[in-house]
Amino acid sequence: MESYNTGSLCDIIDITLYKFNHYDNLIWTKCLNQIDYARIDDDSILVTPKQLMMMLDLNFKRDLMKIRAISFDLIHRDANSLYFLDKILGDFDNLKWIKITLSKSRNFSRIVKINNDDHLKYSFKIVKMTLRLNELFNIEQITLINPVLMKCNLIHSAKPYNNLKAMNIINALDNALNHQDLTDDQGDILSHILDTLSFKIENDNPDVLLVTDW
Repeated sequence: MESYNTGSLCDIIDITLYKFNHYDNLIWTKCLNQIDYARIDDDSILVTPKQLMMMLDLNFKRDLMKIRAISFDLIHRDANSLYFLDKILGDFDNLKWIKITLSKSRNFSRIVKINNDDHLKYSFKIVKMTLRLNELFNIEQITLINPVLMKCNLIHSAKPYNNLKAMNIINALDNALNHQDLTDDQGDILSHILDTLSFKIENDNPDVLLVTDW
């Protein structure tokens, strides 16, 4: 079983920009003036990835070209939200919507220390995602795992899909691995699903559309 880009599972994410950061405030203002957005509240809008990318290319093309030409090791100390948004739009290739929220907090940092090394930290939350098992496994593997998913009440025989919270799926699969009598193949498939639901997904606990096949 091959590894899977968990970013490709995401349908909707919520990105936080900061009013008192120059680039963040500029991006927010350009979105309000140039994008056909949906207003959620005074500090939040909903945009499509295509709209956001067009806005970035229109206003920050030179900056983006520079960002894409420099390695991460050279850029990470001065990376701004242009770098972050460009990476999001490239890696989260199945996004349908992006919620942009403007924070008025003055206390934020783009760099965090982990084991004495600098790492980028950006504020975003996964809101909605789709887990299609046929993108992870072949039909034989899906047929093998469906009875386990039904026993966990994750899917039902009446329909090949179900809307659940991510933690409900994770807890049910953990419980199945620890308490159900599984074959080695079934155990490997469950473990692979859990690996796909990364730490970020576990932390954000988004709504998940789980889709299987018959």
